[in-house]
Amino acid sequence: MLKFTLKPRNRRQDQNAAEGSMSLDSSFTLTSEDLTLAKPESFSMNCFTQKELECLEKLSTFCFHANRHVSNHLIIRYAIYHNFNYDKAIDAITKGYNYSYLYLEMEGELMRFFIQSMVFFPLPGLKSRKTGSEVFYFRPSRYFPTSRNNHLLLDNICYILNDMSKSIDQCRNGVVMLVNMDGYSMKNFHNDTQMKMTRITEGQVIPTRIVDILIVNPPKFFKRLWKVVKPAFSSTYKRRIHIIKNEKLGNYLVDDYQEYLPDEFMGWRSTQEMAIDYCDKKRYEERQNVEQDLRACRMSQRWQYR
Repeated sequence: MLKFTLKPRNRRQDQNAAEGSMSLDSSFTLTSEDLTLAKPESFSMNCFTQKELECLEKLSTFCFHANRHVSNHLIIRYAIYHNFNYDKAIDAITKGYNYSYLYLEMEGELMRFFIQSMVFFPLPGLKSRKTGSEVFYFRPSRYFPTSRNNHLLLDNICYILNDMSKSIDQCRNGVVMLVNMDGYSMKNFHNDTQMKMTRITEGQVIPTRIVDILIVNPPKFFKRLWKVVKPAFSSTYKRRIHIIKNEKLGNYLVDDYQEYLPDEFMGWRSTQEMAIDYCDKKRYEERQNVEQDLRACRMSQRWQYR
């Protein structure tokens, strides 16, 4: 069985697509070890059911005729997020498409914020017990709201959620947000930014499903804060939130979860190294993608002039 990995187009590719025309033949380009291009009809049935394939084809056709320049990767993400409900997926694509959050790159201010703040970063190898979802880490006490960095916090979490939604399994399983509340105070709280981040984690901004939010060891005043913000959340979202002590983590994560946690939070790995290694990895991958795009462009030019 081929193991498909979704490969989103980068910002430059989507800008080019927006200037030109989008053909149905280019829909749903996937990459794997054995396959570079795949049209909808050549999808492996091990990846999608017939009903799911029909939904993907309808979404592709809609985007083409409506002149919506949505990448192949995003069409699949929206379809999976909305359980292949065509109407809901179309509504999200037409109303919720946010280019700036969906095509972020690890560079400039965002890269510096990642490394210097260490507020968000994935925990490689760690999975949830029930759903097998991947987990990312959030340390809100490191975030001090200012007018200059509020947008970077939102970019930070969106980048991670996009990065953790690249394969079909990742999209289907969703992700878990592990929140370390040690040291948290009202100095770290900003109401407007919190509401915007809630919209992101509820799936209203980008199509990544957060299946659980584990809020660990909150301070005493958090109960009062929770009573204030809780009414703004949907009932579905509230069911995903679990306020727990650290000894209860084993109920939600795999047995050997401490091997994957940072050293500041019951784990063995260096927090700083985890954040820096993630940034270095993403920068390398993005540079490789740019080089591949340039090679493909040169090859197409050579064929054009033969």
